[in-house]
Amino acid sequence: MAFMVRYTSGLICAPMTPALTVHFDLPQMVSVSEDPNRTAYTVSIDAESPETTTGISAHNRALTCRTLASKDATRASFRRPGHVFPLRAREGGIRERTGHTEAAVEFCRLAGKAPVGVICEIVEDGEEVDGQALRRDPEMMRRDGCLAFGKRWGLKVCTIEDLVKYVEETEGKLAKKATNGKT
Repeated sequence: MAFMVRYTSGLICAPMTPALTVHFDLPQMVSVSEDPNRTAYTVSIDAESPETTTGISAHNRALTCRTLASKDATRASFRRPGHVFPLRAREGGIRERTGHTEAAVEFCRLAGKAPVGVICEIVEDGEEVDGQALRRDPEMMRRDGCLAFGKRWGLKVCTIEDLVKYVEETEGKLAKKATNGKT
């Protein structure tokens, strides 16, 4: 978790199935999302545990994510608001929307694990500006940057396109053409 926080915007999200958002009583953060990708944020949470302090530490956020994946977790297992942002995946998964949220849940399904993942947006720091506490051209890391980042750190990387291809090859063609977060 500390690695994720260090190389990202710091916003840690936990994609899960719609059924889990109901099970944990996680309503949508807003009634009408203005997010251009229609990411379905729910209310934020922290694990309800004697180990949880403020909820912001890497240890506390990792505990929250592990609790989400626990078969014994209930609504009472979490405090609201918190420092982990659950995301509600579309019911049809990547067959309905080819977004990071659905891809994370799809990977969990394929691995036979609880249908809840942990994702983040990796950032490009940009260039230092001499004599100033800012950077020029910082932005979110895109596909090629993510592939290079994975290589640098020895991380396995799979594109959503490759995930869709794998699912189509092993389970049949997608019923309809989903678009990147827009449907």
